[in-house]
Amino acid sequence: MPSGTSLFRSLNARLGDSQALPILLISKGSLLAALVCVGFGWDLAAGIALIVSTLCEFPLEHRTKALSLLFTQASFGIPVRFTVRILIALLATSVLDDRATRLSLAAGSMLLLAVLCVRVLHTEYRRVGPLKPLRTRGITGNPHIDDAPPANLVLVVGVQTLVLVVAVAGASWWAVLAATLGSALVLAAVTIPSVRASWRMRMAKRKTGFTQPLQQVQNFINETKPEVIVHLSGPGDAAYQINTWLPALEALDRKVLIIIRNLELFERVAQTRLPVLGLPSPGELLMLDFANAKVSLFPANTGDNIHVLRLPELMSAFIGHGDSDKSASNNPFSRAYDELWVAGEAGADRYRTSNLGIDESRYRLVGRPQVDGITQHPKIGESEIPTVLYAPTWEGVNPEQEYSSVRAIGLKLVKQLISDGHVRVIYKPHPFTGQRDPRYRASHADIVRALNEAKASSGIDHRVVRSGAISPWFNEATGLVSDISSVVSDFLASEKPYAVFDHEDIGAKAFREEYPSSAAATIISRNGDGIGEFIDVITDRTPDQLAQYRSKLATYLLGPAEKRTIGSFVAAVEELIARSESERAQYR
Repeated sequence: MPSGTSLFRSLNARLGDSQALPILLISKGSLLAALVCVGFGWDLAAGIALIVSTLCEFPLEHRTKALSLLFTQASFGIPVRFTVRILIALLATSVLDDRATRLSLAAGSMLLLAVLCVRVLHTEYRRVGPLKPLRTRGITGNPHIDDAPPANLVLVVGVQTLVLVVAVAGASWWAVLAATLGSALVLAAVTIPSVRASWRMRMAKRKTGFTQPLQQVQNFINETKPEVIVHLSGPGDAAYQINTWLPALEALDRKVLIIIRNLELFERVAQTRLPVLGLPSPGELLMLDFANAKVSLFPANTGDNIHVLRLPELMSAFIGHGDSDKSASNNPFSRAYDELWVAGEAGADRYRTSNLGIDESRYRLVGRPQVDGITQHPKIGESEIPTVLYAPTWEGVNPEQEYSSVRAIGLKLVKQLISDGHVRVIYKPHPFTGQRDPRYRASHADIVRALNEAKASSGIDHRVVRSGAISPWFNEATGLVSDISSVVSDFLASEKPYAVFDHEDIGAKAFREEYPSSAAATIISRNGDGIGEFIDVITDRTPDQLAQYRSKLATYLLGPAEKRTIGSFVAAVEELIARSESERAQYR
């Protein structure tokens, strides 16, 4: 049986905001209280409760979007809630003490309700209708189409509150009628321009196939003639997959256009001077003409990639978002690309051993520009209190890709590091942690709690890092503990000690053979064996016997040191463009 605290946390997690549950309890509790008060004849108290419930509409709609959506899906949206409040107010006979006042409140509220319903219908039309959302950055005119019309929450809540305040205050029938009719007219005056704007966009699209904002995007493409298209789809937390490439893309001496297929993901793309187009709709994307583009680059394997891969004039390359031994690194979907860009020979070997039938000519070794700034310091013995970076991966899309140590040994590992008393811990979990399995969220919370308590009691600056690039933390760490992921490969550029979690529990020898990126690592088993050994290496209590193997392994995984540069990436793009101009000219 879960405790009250854990149940509270679970509900908050599912509602998506720590304030969701209190807002729910206050807004709906006050509505229920109003009904109870009417039943006992406490009409003034009922009116006050109704006003409190109405004022809660603002935080409900503004702060707790998941809860708001839940009420809408349950047919208890803003118009219905307003109707319930008016019905309860009409039952408060001692406040509305004459028939004319009650009729005025009912009639005026019907008109206000009609305007509220129009607003809901407009919002739903924008959600499911032909006007698809669009966002841009760095595109002339800042063309955009919001996924919903303006909410005008302050006004929507304000007019409802005004109506109830006037009614509860015992105003005369004409004052109540004036308040309700005036509120309806003011809200209608704000709503009509938004509805007309949607109508104009709809008419333009019916006539030409393009809304004005989409036409602005096409005009921008025609004028700037981007030659490199970068395409990414996925949830908001996948922003790191494009952010890691931005410095390299900005270094290109070619026009680049980044296309993002999810609006939450679009909002999380880091600031860049490159134009960024957020366009979720496949139909809208297929309308655009990229006649001058020559190549397309893909940081992730997603189904939406087909919307760009279909263009025969573009030579495509899968560039990935990191080198790792995960099974996703040899995804059969990779056969769809003209070229597969890998950091080192290890990346090509993963495809070769997977028997996907990929021709050797499709592999291009481009190094790993993201590791260019990773240093070999601090080395063992250089810091009085060495830092261990614990950077586990997430639980994966299914149990077959569950490489993460978070749930299995995460808390045990962190507690053992903390208890040593001579180690600082930086914890940087994968942003997807707990996305598939809520037990990982719970384990993550336990780790965070343990680190915060240790920081307060020991004075050692333990850290929990929730966002941002990981490479700066590589340069603070003396050693790394991680799972099978690209974090391991990137950290190897530093040639500093690292440990890897054996998620299969098959033993160190077999694990190193199965996952080459762990060949120079301390292996940590599912029962925690290896943690103490790694701590002894980091604190210089025992020799670092694996140091001699890390340089060679780094070259195998990441390519030669001279290839781990932005210049190497730029050269690869130029070669792909030259190939496109030679082999795809017939399609232009």
